[in-house]
Amino acid sequence: MTLIKKLSKIGNSYGIILPTELLEVTGLSKDSEIEISVKENKIILTPTNLKDHKVMKTFMTVLRDFDDTFKKLAK
Repeated sequence: MTLIKKLSKIGNSYGIILPTELLEVTGLSKDSEIEISVKENKIILTPTNLKDHKVMKTFMTVLRDFDDTFKKLAK
Protein backbone atom coordinates (compact mmCIF):
# COMPACT_ATOMS: atom_id res chain seq x y z
CA MET A 1 0.00 0.00 0.00
CA THR A 2 1.43 3.38 -1.00
CA LEU A 3 -0.15 6.70 -0.07
CA ILE A 4 0.67 10.30 -0.87
CA LYS A 5 -0.17 12.63 2.03
CA LYS A 6 0.46 16.31 2.75
CA LEU A 7 1.96 17.55 5.99
CA SER A 8 -0.47 19.47 8.20
CA LYS A 9 0.52 22.25 10.57
CA ILE A 10 -0.19 21.20 14.17
CA GLY A 11 0.84 23.93 16.62
CA ASN A 12 4.57 24.54 16.10
CA SER A 13 5.01 21.13 14.42
CA TYR A 14 3.81 19.23 11.39
CA GLY A 15 1.94 15.95 11.20
CA ILE A 16 0.37 13.42 8.88
CA ILE A 17 -3.16 12.09 9.31
CA LEU A 18 -3.15 8.31 8.82
CA PRO A 19 -6.33 6.85 7.31
CA THR A 20 -8.23 4.14 9.21
CA GLU A 21 -7.51 1.61 6.46
CA LEU A 22 -3.76 2.00 7.03
CA LEU A 23 -4.19 1.55 10.78
CA GLU A 24 -6.23 -1.61 10.24
CA VAL A 25 -3.64 -3.10 7.86
CA THR A 26 -0.81 -2.45 10.33
CA GLY A 27 -2.76 -3.42 13.46
CA LEU A 28 -2.44 0.06 14.95
CA SER A 29 -5.08 1.95 16.93
CA LYS A 30 -5.39 5.50 18.27
CA ASP A 31 -3.31 4.66 21.36
CA SER A 32 -0.58 2.70 19.58
CA GLU A 33 3.03 3.77 19.90
CA ILE A 34 5.26 3.95 16.87
CA GLU A 35 9.00 4.29 16.53
CA ILE A 36 10.06 7.05 14.14
CA SER A 37 13.46 6.73 12.52
CA VAL A 38 15.28 8.18 9.54
CA LYS A 39 17.37 6.03 7.22
CA GLU A 40 18.80 7.12 3.89
CA ASN A 41 16.63 10.28 3.92
CA LYS A 42 13.45 8.23 4.47
CA ILE A 43 11.15 8.55 7.47
CA ILE A 44 10.30 5.09 8.77
CA LEU A 45 7.32 4.49 11.08
CA THR A 46 7.45 1.16 12.91
CA PRO A 47 4.82 -0.15 15.35
CA THR A 48 6.39 -0.85 18.74
CA ASN A 49 5.51 -3.37 21.35
CA LEU A 50 4.68 -1.29 24.42
CA LYS A 51 6.17 -3.92 26.76
CA ASP A 52 9.46 -3.91 24.83
CA HIS A 53 9.44 -0.10 24.90
CA LYS A 54 9.04 -0.04 28.68
CA VAL A 55 11.86 -2.56 29.12
CA MET A 56 14.17 -0.51 26.89
CA LYS A 57 13.23 2.72 28.68
CA THR A 58 14.02 1.10 32.04
CA PHE A 59 17.31 -0.28 30.70
CA MET A 60 18.34 3.15 29.40
CA THR A 61 17.48 4.71 32.77
CA VAL A 62 19.67 2.16 34.56
CA LEU A 63 22.52 2.83 32.13
CA ARG A 64 22.21 6.56 32.69
CA ASP A 65 21.90 6.33 36.49
CA PHE A 66 24.81 3.91 36.89
CA ASP A 67 27.04 5.17 34.08
CA ASP A 68 30.02 5.82 36.40
CA THR A 69 29.68 2.40 38.02
CA PHE A 70 29.62 0.63 34.65
CA LYS A 71 32.68 2.56 33.50
CA LYS A 72 34.58 1.52 36.64
CA LEU A 73 33.56 -2.11 36.19
CA ALA A 74 34.74 -2.04 32.58
CA LYS A 75 38.31 -1.17 33.62
